[in-house]
Amino acid sequence: MPRSLRIGIDVDDVLAESLPGYLEAFRRRFGHEVRIEEAAWEIFRRYPDISATQMWGFFSELEATDFLGTRPLYPEAVKAVKALAADGHRLFVVTGRLTQHHEHTRRLLERAGLLEFFDALVHRDNEAAADYKPRIVRELKLDLLIEDELQVALAAADVPIPVLLVDRPWNRAELPPGITRVRDWDHALHVVAAQAEDCAG
Repeated sequence: MPRSLRIGIDVDDVLAESLPGYLEAFRRRFGHEVRIEEAAWEIFRRYPDISATQMWGFFSELEATDFLGTRPLYPEAVKAVKALAADGHRLFVVTGRLTQHHEHTRRLLERAGLLEFFDALVHRDNEAAADYKPRIVRELKLDLLIEDELQVALAAADVPIPVLLVDRPWNRAELPPGITRVRDWDHALHVVAAQAEDCAG
């Protein structure tokens, strides 16, 4: 019988499309075109011409429009979360969003009918994501992490823990053992099922 797994799931660009919208808002505000393949959330360090005041003004604009609370969820992700819960897995949001964005995440998942399927919503306190997520993996004793950021996936795989890296233009690279690139959520469900079988054996 397959074993119930403790699975950590990222939010942005795993459950919901976020980074493309962030880059578009950045382009509209500052006029800088950032290629999606080179994208990252922390892009201001590339542009020393943008002052700290301008940067925080941009973040205030995102907050005012409820950017993080209104991201479109991938329909296949919604179905997959429900399928994982139905299979008896324990699910945890492990997001790179900051603690002050907890309410945004809660509302986002509640609107999609997913909040009830997660045991906890874990957010970050100004710690680098590549340090924070491996720590949470250990603290929650997770069996699997589903992620889209390459550096985070590499750090988590060193715990060690199996990581599913959702295929995105910004994370293309050769992967070490322990990280499996998944095409989509259907592929992820197949890998999770195989992992649960292996753990049971």
